[in-house]
Amino acid sequence: MPGLSVLLVVEDELIANRIINMVGPACRIVRFSYAIEVKSWFIGNPGISLVIADKLNEFSTVTMVRSNPAYGLTPILVTCLSKETQIPKTTIMDGVTDMLVINEDNYAIQSKLSYYLKLTNRMQAYGVADYIYTVNQFKLPWWKRAIDIAASLLILTILSPILLLVAILIKLDSRGPVFYKSKRAGANYYVFNMYKFRTMGVAADQLINNMASHNIYATESASTPIYQTTEFLCSACRAKGVGCQSLLFDKDQPICEKQYLQDNEKSAKFMKFRNDPRITRFGTFLRNSSIDELPQLFNILLGHMSLVGNRPLPLYEAEKLTSDEFARRFAGPAGLTGLWQIKKRAKGQPAMSDRERTFLDIEYANSFSFKTDLYIMWRTIFSLWQKENV
Repeated sequence: MPGLSVLLVVEDELIANRIINMVGPACRIVRFSYAIEVKSWFIGNPGISLVIADKLNEFSTVTMVRSNPAYGLTPILVTCLSKETQIPKTTIMDGVTDMLVINEDNYAIQSKLSYYLKLTNRMQAYGVADYIYTVNQFKLPWWKRAIDIAASLLILTILSPILLLVAILIKLDSRGPVFYKSKRAGANYYVFNMYKFRTMGVAADQLINNMASHNIYATESASTPIYQTTEFLCSACRAKGVGCQSLLFDKDQPICEKQYLQDNEKSAKFMKFRNDPRITRFGTFLRNSSIDELPQLFNILLGHMSLVGNRPLPLYEAEKLTSDEFARRFAGPAGLTGLWQIKKRAKGQPAMSDRERTFLDIEYANSFSFKTDLYIMWRTIFSLWQKENV
């Protein structure tokens, strides 16, 4: 791979020489013992294809390389022993690409080095760096945040006696905590704990995988969860009579990657159940009256959500909406109420498809305004009581 350069920042002579022999003479190798020696050289020598550093020089080397935008995609490997192969979260966040296990056999080391050098060579050949752009994260406007704080404080103050009464009735109705907490993905895919009054029995979340066929968004062909399918090979593998070449594990069950992607495309993006058997007696009233949502006013005060926006989604739903087409729904505020709640649910119409719901979310994210928010809040008053037990 002529034209590729490797920057080696390793103190130990034996380790450095072994890596140099593994890289081979085809690449230009520049070696330093300490990161402090690299700085002046690095500024005047662009075009590094791969960076390898030991743990002593890891932080300084990674900081120096990643501070240069031109090296945002350059692989950085950090040497370690086989018992140290688990990459710490902080190491990934700092910008390390992978670990290079130096006490493995020559073939394993050479394979990893060859992989990253070929990867860099292909990126340079196809000009991948030219297609990188900065993603502008959504930021809540000041006027919207001001309304959220003022309105949520006012509502919590006025309704505090009702909230206390509801908490007492939940404890009397069924065993378990008053509040239900679940991980949700909001604006910019930010994950937070969303609060509601508990309306279901304890451990209800563990039963959701057995209820896919009752999902009002599910199509007949996609009512079976992926991990419950008996065929884990895709049609191409079955036709050739060979084992899967790209095997994945979902819920500890094997499945062909191609089959998984096909099933995931067909599966419903949202989950909502009519006459859900997990709901308690008092929980049905709380859901139909939307009182179960009131604890989210605390989320609004904390800045996780807004009064009006797209509903924050459970993580198992959010992970299905990462394509360019659907991810735009997360480029707007997460909210207590929104277009979806007022457009169809309150009119008693049949449930909209998950695609229709997603496009309503995208419509709001693209065009929300002070006037739109006032309109949605006004319409929400007439949409609070649900006509169906969903």
